[in-house]
Amino acid sequence: MYVASFYRFVKIEEVVRVRDFVVDLCTRCRVQGTFTVANEGINAALAHPNLRVLETIVEQIKARLALKVLRPTFSRADLDTLPFDKLLVRIRPEIVSYDTPFDFTLPALPKVTSVQWNDLLRATDTVVLDVRNQYEHDLGRFRNSIQPQTKNFREFKNFLHQQSEIDYDQPVAIYCTGGIRCEKAAQSMFKLGFKSVVQLDRGILGYLEENAEDSLWEGECFVFDQRVALNESLMEGVAELCLACGGPVTSNDKNHPHFEHGISCSACHQDLTPSTRARRSERLRQLYLASMRENNRSVEHKVSLEGLPV
Repeated sequence: MYVASFYRFVKIEEVVRVRDFVVDLCTRCRVQGTFTVANEGINAALAHPNLRVLETIVEQIKARLALKVLRPTFSRADLDTLPFDKLLVRIRPEIVSYDTPFDFTLPALPKVTSVQWNDLLRATDTVVLDVRNQYEHDLGRFRNSIQPQTKNFREFKNFLHQQSEIDYDQPVAIYCTGGIRCEKAAQSMFKLGFKSVVQLDRGILGYLEENAEDSLWEGECFVFDQRVALNESLMEGVAELCLACGGPVTSNDKNHPHFEHGISCSACHQDLTPSTRARRSERLRQLYLASMRENNRSVEHKVSLEGLPV
């Protein structure tokens, strides 16, 4: 199974027509995943077993929107993993939630290649800033990068207004999963007066696709689908989701004294009260019962086919 991840900030007036076009195109090709369209652009992660099908889908979307450039990153899923249960195409106010629309009047954000990014990481005068969420940073990060302990991307604006660690004249290099969050983060930084901000082109995923030989990435990269995380080869990693809070859990996290399957992990244990424990225990019981019913249906289905001609 292959996954194509891509976005583009571009003015779109006929969002309903774009949505209907993508729904028809992906349905006919049996593509699953998510596709968000807004007046400010598109953001997508689409999956299919055939790489050529995904490449064709991207090209047709590019042609429909008359885009000169649309650069997807292709990653893989294990044979027994379906990254998405269905196709979800939606119209939203923003293609990434930031409560601030993209400003097309601002100058284009400077982007650097993976090779240039490595040079920046090795430079002592550059601040490397991760604009993702804290739980994503904990799972994997670039060396010596900092994260403002945000729980969601909307909190990044508050960090910029309150922080005093980064001087406005200091060179700053920012990164995120695929690049989309950096586009809006950089606009906020520009408006606040930061003099030198550059973005890793196509984000972590693009970096790992291009830079396998000299990678400065550490850990796994969290992705917002059922694979949970990707390793340096853009294959499915070992991290899983905590059934209690939905955050990533590594093998080491499972050995933490605060980890209890379906009840808590080290990140959400402090929120555990007797009432939340009871709710999570009941949810875990319901999930178990649903799994048993599904297994029984599979067995019944197999038995009912016995003796029938092939």
